[in-house]
Amino acid sequence: MPPTPETTIKETATSAMQPEYFFWGAVLVACMLFLNAPSSSTPGDTTVAAVAVALEGEPAVHPFDSVDLIAKAAAVYDTTTHTFLFEKNATTSLPLASVTKVMTGTLALTLVPETTILTISDDAIRQEGDSHLTVGEKWVLRDLLTFMLLESSNDAAYAVSSSVGAVAKGVDDLAEGRDFFIAEMNRHARERGLTATVFRSESGLDVSTTTAGALSSAEDTTKMLADALELFPHIFTETRLSALSIPNEEGVVRDARNTNQNIDKLPLLIASKTGYTDLAGGNLVISFNAGFNRPVVIAVLGSTVSGRFEDVEKLVWATLDSLQVTDK
Repeated sequence: MPPTPETTIKETATSAMQPEYFFWGAVLVACMLFLNAPSSSTPGDTTVAAVAVALEGEPAVHPFDSVDLIAKAAAVYDTTTHTFLFEKNATTSLPLASVTKVMTGTLALTLVPETTILTISDDAIRQEGDSHLTVGEKWVLRDLLTFMLLESSNDAAYAVSSSVGAVAKGVDDLAEGRDFFIAEMNRHARERGLTATVFRSESGLDVSTTTAGALSSAEDTTKMLADALELFPHIFTETRLSALSIPNEEGVVRDARNTNQNIDKLPLLIASKTGYTDLAGGNLVISFNAGFNRPVVIAVLGSTVSGRFEDVEKLVWATLDSLQVTDK
């Protein structure tokens, strides 16, 4: 018998209602499962589990994976675990520029007492750059080192190497003292295991258009600052300041401005040292607290004048994110 219009209408209505029945049936089953779930389970747990299932098989993205650096080389060194959290060409020897002064300060304090009085010589003020020191000025070593590190003064670095070297060797000739000091810088580097590091000057200034005043790797540079902070923290932590007024022995105050332009952008900074020459490009090494008593040292070599600050800032935040992930 052919279907009547009423039969057709009923069948159509039944077919149209089937998806609705399935929907409400699914809701009912979900409610029953939720009500019968263990008391320790929460909607949040269910959501997390669902997300976990959805993301299963997705490759994890490490915070350092997205870091794009201008620098030719970089290293992030965790001084607590003595491990490198990040490396880019980190064992390659590159021009060090004024980051050299970290070793200059460390060695000076190793050779003589920090209260040693130094005199600024004529040869010292002939160095490249003008930090407003004058011939015959007398300084306490610790104060001159602070000035040297903040201002990145080549005059001060020369005065330190020649005078401290002469005192340590027991000679009057400042040139002989300087040669002794630079030789000791290299000996100290070897003793500390800095195998990619060579010093030809105390300031890091290029010796010529083709020869750098010092060479080091990003790995060695991080260890160099870590050593300096371990041995003489009271001197090197002054480099966290943006500026400082420092008196010489005659009471004449010299204003030193930090060459690190990014001081205010770096959280929990412990110390820093910049470097720049034509051969080196932009260099920067810093130490900061990545957690409670968790010093981390970052070095970038072969960047640009402004790029070194951007590179280090990226690595600081990637380090903080990385440690949050690994500490969980």
